[in-house]
Amino acid sequence: MVLPPALRKPLSPVSPPAVAEKPAVAAPQAAPVEAKKPASVVADGFDAKKPAAGPDLTGVGSAVKAAVDAKPAVVPQLRVGLAATGAAPPERQTVSGEDKAKQAVDLKTVGEARQETADAQQALREKTTQEADRLFAMAAGQAQVPEGASVKRVSDSEVELTRVNGQKEVVERSVATKKDGAVVMDSATYEDGVNKRDRLEMKADGATRVERAEWKGDKNEAADLKSFGDISRTRDAGLTYTRNEVSLEKNQDGDRLHADEYSQVNGNAEGSRTSYYQQKGGGSIDNKLKGPFDFSKPVDRSDTYSYSIPAPDADGKQAPPQYSRVQNFSQDNVKATSYVDRTLDGHTQFAGEGPHTYEDMARVRDEYSQHGGEDYDADKTGDGRPPKRWTVDLQKGADRLDSQTFIEGFPDATLKTEKTREGSTVKEKFEGKTFEKADSSKRVPVSGESSTTYAQDGSIEKLDSKSREPDGSDLEQHYQGSRKATDQGLELQESLETKRTKDGRTESVLKEDTSLLSDQGAQLVGSRTTVTDADGRQGIHEVGKDGERMRLSGKGGADMRDVTDAEAFKDDAFGKVLLEQASISTANTVNQYANSGGAKALTVLQGLSQDAGRLPAKATEVLGRDALSKGLNAAQGGASALGGVAGVVAGGMTLSRGIRENNMPDIVKGVADTANGAASIYTGGKGFTEAIKGFKNAGALTTTSNTANAAKSIPWAKTLADPKVGSALTSTVLDSVKGMGGIGKVAGTAAGLGSKALSALKAAGGAANVLGAVGGAAGGVMDIVNGAKANDGAQIAKGAVGIAGSLGGAVAVGAIGGPLGMAVGAGIGLLTFGFGKLMDLISDKPHKIAELQID
Repeated sequence: MVLPPALRKPLSPVSPPAVAEKPAVAAPQAAPVEAKKPASVVADGFDAKKPAAGPDLTGVGSAVKAAVDAKPAVVPQLRVGLAATGAAPPERQTVSGEDKAKQAVDLKTVGEARQETADAQQALREKTTQEADRLFAMAAGQAQVPEGASVKRVSDSEVELTRVNGQKEVVERSVATKKDGAVVMDSATYEDGVNKRDRLEMKADGATRVERAEWKGDKNEAADLKSFGDISRTRDAGLTYTRNEVSLEKNQDGDRLHADEYSQVNGNAEGSRTSYYQQKGGGSIDNKLKGPFDFSKPVDRSDTYSYSIPAPDADGKQAPPQYSRVQNFSQDNVKATSYVDRTLDGHTQFAGEGPHTYEDMARVRDEYSQHGGEDYDADKTGDGRPPKRWTVDLQKGADRLDSQTFIEGFPDATLKTEKTREGSTVKEKFEGKTFEKADSSKRVPVSGESSTTYAQDGSIEKLDSKSREPDGSDLEQHYQGSRKATDQGLELQESLETKRTKDGRTESVLKEDTSLLSDQGAQLVGSRTTVTDADGRQGIHEVGKDGERMRLSGKGGADMRDVTDAEAFKDDAFGKVLLEQASISTANTVNQYANSGGAKALTVLQGLSQDAGRLPAKATEVLGRDALSKGLNAAQGGASALGGVAGVVAGGMTLSRGIRENNMPDIVKGVADTANGAASIYTGGKGFTEAIKGFKNAGALTTTSNTANAAKSIPWAKTLADPKVGSALTSTVLDSVKGMGGIGKVAGTAAGLGSKALSALKAAGGAANVLGAVGGAAGGVMDIVNGAKANDGAQIAKGAVGIAGSLGGAVAVGAIGGPLGMAVGAGIGLLTFGFGKLMDLISDKPHKIAELQID
């Protein structure tokens, strides 16, 4: 099927980037240049890309173009930590609610993703060169040296900056090298017992490589500039290491852009490579899916090959590595994506001993690929080898995007999604058939609809959804968020109600959270969860500034009473279940804030345990630590194995967590824009202005984009006030280049969920089910968040796999940006086939798929 030109989305014209002007480098100067005290301080190989993750480059087209088109000053400004200064007016970081809604219905083509990657790489090169030039200018006495630092010229091609603290200890060492057209920035810092190491390498042939590492330790290693060769071989579960490279390969059929990524955290290792190129000629993109492309014109393609090795479990058992291939095809207003994955159980022997390293991942990859493994096209399915899945997206005008999912061998298992925009509101509906449950081959009808409204800062303000689930139940979810300027800061109030009705009986959970954004970062002020069973009986758990409280009612909400000890459950086992579920939900919110901001994010709350778990103390005492911890892990892992109110609670947690991870960075940007005068998003008096003044210099927390495995690169609860140590020069570069995505993955933020986000790889019947050791479905939620921000349907679908089976999973996808049907169609399908119980029902045409119904 060929679309008429009138329906096709035109490609944006691409302007060649401007060449950055470089300041002249002065003659060598041997003696170090010491800082003066002015009135004011001027301010390798295979690296990985997550399955279908595509770099998060949302907005890079304008943001990077502005950075590229603007001529840099002769001596670029150096930011010292978060305290950047300069005469340039602040740039607005937030995206309006209407623009965010437009993004939700805009198809991201392969060509656009490629161009944005190239643009971001160019901006990275320019910013790195500017910062290196700045350092050389300091060494020549032509630029201000930051207070507490000294700069010396090591040779004609190398200069070095060191910064010390009050105890005269080196807390930062940065080395800039410029030679034969290549530029390298090496930095190391030590702060609060954490060593951080960065290396930005701009190669003479145009390729770029960014390596980042972070590890805790009593030893300050900032002065050593520890070798990344040594770091990449280090078996340490406490090490976070990322390695990313972008390069261009000359080819007779057209240049190919390669983006490689590698991530290592909590003993897990994951790597991938993505190639962007064009397919010219041919009658189809695949012998199953023949449309809807015009093969008289080139088809833009990207192929991503990913390998993952999970860390050994608590008993030391090593699960098999996982392999995934995602291929994107796009032309004008059409995009198709295929998904192939399998468990590499025969390659466990090459995984090495955990904690895993880059070399382990590379060895598994090489052993599989060199024997033709990457040609595998799901032609032989079975346990650990799910069928090939497809999604097709079709832009139908500026305010409508349609999608459809397909599973080879099951032409009736397909779902259609229609997404439309009205102002700052996005409406969505889906319908089709999927599998009843993981161990069933029965296909059942499912459907749903939702409405999402974005606030003026681009965050989700309101969401309402209804859906018919595969088990025949009806699910409703309603989210409402408000923002209020106070003398203490910006107060956020959030409520989320989840209701499930089956056979005329309704169970529900209501989550109500209050938090505060100020110079102290994002702090949780209070959290309350009310769980209601089908008879109207309620269990309520809350924590806040006045401490912790637990209450339990009789049927219909009558006879509400406080619960203070385990005697209350002596003859009331179900009452204990209600309070356990309420406490699990509240503990999950506390856990989310602690993981993003540490103890500082919880200082307002009273009644939490003082150990690393930070569980509610009274609930732990009354219900038992073991019950609370295990229940929390089970609920975060998904609701597919949970029944009754437990399933409803887990579904509410999935959506709540996803919305907050999506919203908070946008709200942080809104506060920063308000504080520095870039935009008046929140209005308040003098007290509010004083409470958020630290956000004037919060650019380092808000401009670096998301990454595939790093969950969020914005630690939204992090303390903003009075940084103890200035950021390394390399961080200054990465903070200033928007849309970095996989080019400059931020080390350390993979642990931002605190729950071992890359422990995301736990085999479930052979399928790569994204379940964290503590974070559970958070891994899948963040894949969805990151994919949605880049309009990357492939990443969204991968995230859907992670939360498949969780009530609210499909809604989380829709709320954050992906097609609702994708979570059910691509996600449930994968997990189902992972159990290998459906193969006997495949038809005589095992790779047949549904007809395209959205054209």
